[in-house]
Amino acid sequence: MKKLERVQENIAKELKLSLVERYGSTEVDIFIEQAQRYVKAIKEGRMICNIESVSKSGMSRTLKFLECSGSIKEGFNYLTFYNLFKTLSFKKGRNSYGFRIGGCGMDMVFNTNYTIIHRLTNLGLVSKKECEVLAQRTPTVA
Repeated sequence: MKKLERVQENIAKELKLSLVERYGSTEVDIFIEQAQRYVKAIKEGRMICNIESVSKSGMSRTLKFLECSGSIKEGFNYLTFYNLFKTLSFKKGRNSYGFRIGGCGMDMVFNTNYTIIHRLTNLGLVSKKECEVLAQRTPTVA
């Protein structure tokens, strides 16, 4: 079985329906490409988390994860992971490309990255050995 088919099957089990039926085959390719970009950015320490807002109660916040790419000579680009978060069923924030994360009493940026890496491991996109290391890397907060 090809890796793409195995990943689609794992995603279908998690979401209770086929990702191809829900989003189309092109979206599966986009999801896998964004997941690979996310993992690479975490490995290389290029992941930035922008905390866009915090609720009055402090129980939730809107986070936007960005990958910094480019160079000083060519200029920097910041790429979002909107489709990745959407596919992994995170709730969209109001009026932004960020996502609403609930909880307090811990580092929610760390917790969000930890959750994403473990979900990508369960889908077969990250090995267990890589998961142990990458889940502990908190993105830089801007």
